[in-house]
Amino acid sequence: MNYKNISLYFFSILVLATNVLAADTKSQPNIVILFVDDMGWVDTGVTGSDLYRTPNIDRLADEGLLFTDAYSASNVCSPSRVALMTGLAPDRSRVSDWIDGQWANSDKAWRAEKPLQPPEWTKELELHHDTMADLLNEAGYRTAHIGKWHLTPRIYDHEIVEPYYPYNRGFEVNIAGNMWGAPGSYFWPYHRNNAEGFERRIGNFPPEEETEGLYLTNMLTNHAVRLIQAWKNEPFFLHFSYYQVHTPIQGRSDMVYHYKQKLATSEDFLQTDPQYAAMVEAVDHSVGRVHAKLEELGLDENTLIIFTSDNGGKDRGDGTPTNNFPLREGKGSAYEGGIRVPAIVRWPTVVPAGTVTGEPIITHDFFPTILKASGAKADPEHLASLDGLSLMPLLEDPSVSLDRKALYWHYPHYHGGGATPHSAVRTGDWKAIHFYEDDRIELYNLADDLGEQNDLSEKMPRKAAEMREIIEARREDVNAQDPEPNPLYSMEE
Repeated sequence: MNYKNISLYFFSILVLATNVLAADTKSQPNIVILFVDDMGWVDTGVTGSDLYRTPNIDRLADEGLLFTDAYSASNVCSPSRVALMTGLAPDRSRVSDWIDGQWANSDKAWRAEKPLQPPEWTKELELHHDTMADLLNEAGYRTAHIGKWHLTPRIYDHEIVEPYYPYNRGFEVNIAGNMWGAPGSYFWPYHRNNAEGFERRIGNFPPEEETEGLYLTNMLTNHAVRLIQAWKNEPFFLHFSYYQVHTPIQGRSDMVYHYKQKLATSEDFLQTDPQYAAMVEAVDHSVGRVHAKLEELGLDENTLIIFTSDNGGKDRGDGTPTNNFPLREGKGSAYEGGIRVPAIVRWPTVVPAGTVTGEPIITHDFFPTILKASGAKADPEHLASLDGLSLMPLLEDPSVSLDRKALYWHYPHYHGGGATPHSAVRTGDWKAIHFYEDDRIELYNLADDLGEQNDLSEKMPRKAAEMREIIEARREDVNAQDPEPNPLYSMEE
């Protein structure tokens, strides 16, 4: 072989390698996570609402896989967000309450009534954790966070909190991600008490036109569709983390008017708050706009869309702002209303359309699922500590089982909605809750009693003891933090 032929040979090899790399990058699916705040299990049409209009969310289910037994990693927001970003359960990451927690935001009189107090838990997404965005960025993805973050320590010192913002946690673009868990208003200028949080709402992306009264979800969706347009020729990861349907309960006036008219036609609706209904529909409109942009650009077939919620719906017990029936209670609670959430995955090249599964899944399953789908790599130490399971086998064949022993929850805190410190486990159809104040175990069979109205712990003491042992083994395995005696309570006594 002469030099000319050798040169041509190596040039051909180089071209082939370049083409293979390009093909691999092109084959990577785009990833869109639509993470709604406080959306309850029955807050969509496809999951049972008789009031809320959600045709775009319902369409995702028609074209994808609907999970009937999906759970949030926690009964409150920040722990679930850490679980999504890292694949670590809250008892392992020790981000076990919303940042900076109910205890710190309650007065002394409220705390003095509680026999226990929370441990010294972690109040931020710690910097030593690799995030989903870090790993996808390394795998060649463009990455953007839009909306609620709430994983930054509540410290008003910019130099301290700067490393915790999304654009330092693997996201090239940050829109509205900051320390706050809710806006001051859903209408421009969205400020929360004129504090630092929403002053940083735009991150490092050109600002939206500052229109008086512009609805927050509309503004965030405008940015989402622009990014999809800009990145249409590259694999991208869009983490669209809605502030809705969290308080304040404020809907667009046109949608609120519609629901007031609809509610006037009957007294039999399960949900009855027109403001909240309008907020749900605004999320649905946003989902529709994102989906339509993907279709317009021919990207929808190779885009993995995950739709879910960070915890159960906020149900005050009077059906407002939503009603989680047939589930018991709501956000903050260990019962199903606090942790069972809607979940849909649409990915036409992998997921059979119009399928349903009752296989239990949980928030931290999405981390290893996305690693598998994208080809992104995590370091062995991180992989060894993962609590989630890859859902890829289930996405490809919704009839399979993940062969998981149990799902766990650990909440060593009090919640403003009335929940007390607890741990819980679900294994098969059985669920047990261990309440720490009085060392009580409650036992339910969810197949027969989805509403958790029939505590079987006294009728089935051996099963209750078995479930307690499973909870104890998990707590020991991760060295879970326990609530502690409250000195204020002892003084009151």
